Amino acid sequence: MEAAVALREQPEIRELFQVLEGNGLKKERQEVETLVNYLEGMESQFGQVMKELKEVRGQLEQIQDRGIKATAARLLDSAEGKVQEIGGQIALVKTNLVCSAKNAVYDFKEKGVDALRRAVSAMKIPAALSALKESLHSGMESMERNAAKIGIVGGELNKAAQHTKNAGRALIGRRTKEPAEPRGDKGVLAKIQKAFLSFGRSFAAMEKAAGNAQKRMEQFCRGEDKKPSVKAELRQIKRGRNESQKIQPAREQAR
Repeated sequence: MEAAVALREQPEIRELFQVLEGNGLKKERQEVETLVNYLEGMESQFGQVMKELKEVRGQLEQIQDRGIKATAARLLDSAEGKVQEIGGQIALVKTNLVCSAKNAVYDFKEKGVDALRRAVSAMKIPAALSALKESLHSGMESMERNAAKIGIVGGELNKAAQHTKNAGRALIGRRTKEPAEPRGDKGVLAKIQKAFLSFGRSFAAMEKAAGNAQKRMEQFCRGEDKKPSVKAELRQIKRGRNESQKIQPAREQAR
């Protein structure tokens, strides 16, 4: 399937790279390559987020309370919708880039190098990175809100359970107790909350990478020599995610 082909291996992108290199348009080639690198890295990151969302959704079956389960399911639906929205935006940028690459090569063949340069400039690559950055920021805020909401649900459930126990203790003249640490349904909610926070951190890191790519690309367009390193930024995001996953079990044991 075409969707499985890496963006840089798309015939239109490969031909555009060849034409740009053959005509000495290094700046324009770097512009296109920056966006290609970033989009490919983003696809990998979003694939990981979707995988984790699926795993977290499997935790819902462990929740016994139907109302709590329904609330958690709605928040997971909201999170998944946001992820798919951003993923769809990335797919759209990819599609537009492939179409623009095809048109740029056509313009070159019909009108020459100047038309090719104008066609690449018309792709507005820094603007595309800016739009993705804004979407990622929105996604990060959405995940943080979901984490706060699920935390409130877990806290209220914990208080309600303890209140019921205290009512029984009061009837027999025994001293009431403070809410205990979350267990059962509340433990599952805590895992879901932790996942939301993890997704938010991922989006924040990707937003930062998009901002850096945009800034460096704008510097390059102004004629500065500093070469963007989007791949390095995305590798740093991946390392950060792996370290976060390793640290979490240790924190749980510390509790």
